[in-house]
Amino acid sequence: MDETEQEALGEAAAAALQEASAALDEASEVVEEVQAAEDGQGDPIWRSATLRAADWFNPLLGSPSGPFEAVATVAAFEPSLMPRTSVHQGIAAGASALAARALGTGVEQGMKALLPRRAGLPLRLTARAAIGGVGVALANLPDRDDRALWRAGAKSAGQVLAAVSASGALYDVSNTLKHRYRRGRTAQPVLGAIGISAAFAIWGRRNLEHRKSVIPRWPIEQTNDFPMALGVGYAVYAVGAGLGKAYISSRKALVSYLGPGPSKRVIGGIANAALWTAGAVTAYNAGVGYIGRSNENIEPAYAMPPVSPLVSGSEESVSTFGDLGLQGRRYVTDVTSRALIEEVMGEPAIAPPIRVYVGYNSEPIYPMGRTELAMRELERTGAFERSHLLLVSPTGTGWVDQTMIESAEFLTRGDIATCVVQYGRFPSFLSVQKVALGRQQFRALLWSIRNRLAGMPEDQRPKVYVFGESLGAWASSDVIMYQGVDGFDHYGIDKALWVGLPGLAKWSRNGMASGRSDLVPEGTVSVFDNPSEMGKLKAAERRRLRATVLSHHNDPIAVMSPDVMIEEPEWLSDERGRNVPDDMEWFPFGTFLQVGVDAMNAMVMVPGEFGSFGHDYRADMATAVATAYNIPATVTQLKAIDESLVTLELERADRIKAAKAEDAPAPPDYRGTHLEDASTGKLRVEAGVPLQGKRTSGAKWLKSMIGREESADIL
Repeated sequence: MDETEQEALGEAAAAALQEASAALDEASEVVEEVQAAEDGQGDPIWRSATLRAADWFNPLLGSPSGPFEAVATVAAFEPSLMPRTSVHQGIAAGASALAARALGTGVEQGMKALLPRRAGLPLRLTARAAIGGVGVALANLPDRDDRALWRAGAKSAGQVLAAVSASGALYDVSNTLKHRYRRGRTAQPVLGAIGISAAFAIWGRRNLEHRKSVIPRWPIEQTNDFPMALGVGYAVYAVGAGLGKAYISSRKALVSYLGPGPSKRVIGGIANAALWTAGAVTAYNAGVGYIGRSNENIEPAYAMPPVSPLVSGSEESVSTFGDLGLQGRRYVTDVTSRALIEEVMGEPAIAPPIRVYVGYNSEPIYPMGRTELAMRELERTGAFERSHLLLVSPTGTGWVDQTMIESAEFLTRGDIATCVVQYGRFPSFLSVQKVALGRQQFRALLWSIRNRLAGMPEDQRPKVYVFGESLGAWASSDVIMYQGVDGFDHYGIDKALWVGLPGLAKWSRNGMASGRSDLVPEGTVSVFDNPSEMGKLKAAERRRLRATVLSHHNDPIAVMSPDVMIEEPEWLSDERGRNVPDDMEWFPFGTFLQVGVDAMNAMVMVPGEFGSFGHDYRADMATAVATAYNIPATVTQLKAIDESLVTLELERADRIKAAKAEDAPAPPDYRGTHLEDASTGKLRVEAGVPLQGKRTSGAKWLKSMIGREESADIL
């Protein structure tokens, strides 16, 4: 017998031994159940099912990580950055329990590899004490000023090891006592499970009531009831656990199909991971593709091309109205008018504003396609003849905060042109993968404009400003701040305003947002929580400021970063910012999940109800724009702008909700034209030629790429 045959025979024998051991364990469990049934009273099947249910609901007997999962679930009800609905609270609780389960299972698998298969309680407790001791030692590593991530990771791993070890020890002791004293008893295990579960439920309810009392409420009524949240949490946990078991089962099936051998086990594991990844990607693409169809929706009040030739989508525009998308059509329709600017500012307007928008559906036959289209629109509208040129990077859906654009148009007395190039059509949390495309497009736009302005006399060039909010701030700031503040001069930019800058942004994570980098001279970059902090700047400081970052202390999108998983962030230190609860605590991995859930509902807004809270920056915009771009305005004018922004947003909300265009108020630029009913102030549809149908045909270039026939929904 050669060595290969001996190795194969050895592997087969090991596999057979493993199967025999598993069968022996199952037989032992059956014998124990039969013995328990003989010792008990009543129907043995009913009693066995009851005891199994009691064990499942008892946090101490479910699994070695059960106590750890229960504590993690209860901790999810503690104060965090944002208020929550019952659904969001349940997602937080379920996700926390799943994370605890994953961490606990990982440690448990490691311990099983070190101990004999049937190790007794003393040996198991000794092993857990040793692992816990290592965890405590790691958790108590001395802190250093360098804040190295490896040290933070080691300390966090130590905390997890200590917690999981304590959880496992509690499970081992409880399980031993169960087998020793349960025989012939049914009521005691059931009552014990009810009592322990009730104790954790009371703990969780108290945490929930406390979080409600310390976190400001939304302007709209939201319910967060403990029973509903707990039910959602159980559902999330069950789905997550079920998917985990399905993944393990499919891996075992593949390995069994391939046969014994370490190489085949590796191949089976890789194949299983590839299949699950392919399934997840397919489901994700299908989901976001369906959501992205909203970009083609036609709203009745935003179905008529603009009357002004100074905006995209007009009859003279090279960026057609149907290709602008949902957000683009709103953007160009709601441009402020010269008359409104004069009414709000109390002085003559210099010019009517220019708005250029290139939609996702515009044909990008090559990488520079959308940029070239934007440059053609800027030339056509005379944008380079204005005193101010504002370049905007939108969010994932193509949305631009209208309160910001309107503030800039008021403050510049209309002497401004804004330009937006859309790079995605999904909500920002589904568009993170689009940031690279957003950076590429914005870099191309900046470079094209820089070269265009280089051919103009210096005293005739407009001031170039940059604005980005949320994902748009991420994409645009990465382009400019890659070189630090020198990036402003490289691209010919005067100043930038970034609002709600995600913590995932590269230059923000590198410390430049806080002015800690050598690439950022003192006073050139500043981070503010609210406009009152900006008001403390002196005139010279405002002139020196190149990048203004407006970031609320309790904005979960702005503070969320991978570092939060393993390191306590500065914003949870003793000196906490505005609206950050004093009782919010940091836990390894757990706090990251809590902030992630908060980010899901950080921008719940009510039209006209402006708040300086979470990811809602509407109440800050007028002052932030005036300060960031150093545009002069009186206190009276800023107050008038704030009041007008509220009115304009309420009118915009009425247009969005209108089932018929005739029921919607006319936008500012339509007033006094043939598209407004002078007696009611409503739109006159018969005077224009609106888009037809419920949605446009979508991106022609995308259809050609996937081989679909084009269809025309636009008359």
